[in-house]
Amino acid sequence: MALFTRTRTNPIFYRDRLELILRDEPERLERMRTEPANTDLLTWNVFASLDTHDDQDWLAYRLQEIGGPNLRAPIRISLFSGRSRAPHLRPSTAYLREIHRRAGVAHGDHDGVAVFEEPIEVPVRIETPDVLLLVDTGPQRLRSGAGGRDRIAEVVDSGLEHARRLSSRLSVGIILDDDSSVLRSEIPQLATSAGLAPRLPWRGELPRVDVHGSGWSTVLAMWDDEARSLDLGGQPTRAFRSYAEHAPG
Repeated sequence: MALFTRTRTNPIFYRDRLELILRDEPERLERMRTEPANTDLLTWNVFASLDTHDDQDWLAYRLQEIGGPNLRAPIRISLFSGRSRAPHLRPSTAYLREIHRRAGVAHGDHDGVAVFEEPIEVPVRIETPDVLLLVDTGPQRLRSGAGGRDRIAEVVDSGLEHARRLSSRLSVGIILDDDSSVLRSEIPQLATSAGLAPRLPWRGELPRVDVHGSGWSTVLAMWDDEARSLDLGGQPTRAFRSYAEHAPG
């Protein structure tokens, strides 16, 4: 039976493409289909449609609201990638060495530290000529990292490895509900290397990483401004606007 039927469901864009991408995660698809204020749904509708923008230079400019001033065209957007879908975002060798040192086991042992060696997923990966932008999304707070580790450290550590392969600078965008305490108090402290470095002590000298926070209302307003430049023919845009008005807390 097809996941998406003619019964009343949440307004999801490009359903066939989404079903293909998440074909191995039927429970996740079902939550996107039925849950109110589902973050994956907001993420998919906004960024999958932005990927169809007819002006790459203007899109790069608008995405600076999320990823900082160094984004420029061309823009390549991927969703829900890094763990099950390539390119994989893997933790650094230095991080794995530190985990095994703390646990007192040799690398390669089959034990409780194996979870920390797994690649991670980011909701949105945006590759540009100079900057790799990883966007994490949530409601009030960020999700937990693998094994309960710090999500910011997880994203930055794995992101730096991929940015190095691309010869790019890493930028991290965090999108949460407008009234999130993380946006108010935590993200501003990570705006400098001095503030971010204590989260990744195994890395020694930390390269420059730009960390930016945005509220969902800002991101949705940006999407709404650009909707006429997106390939949205046949998509439930009116229903999504209504859904989005009530989704961010």
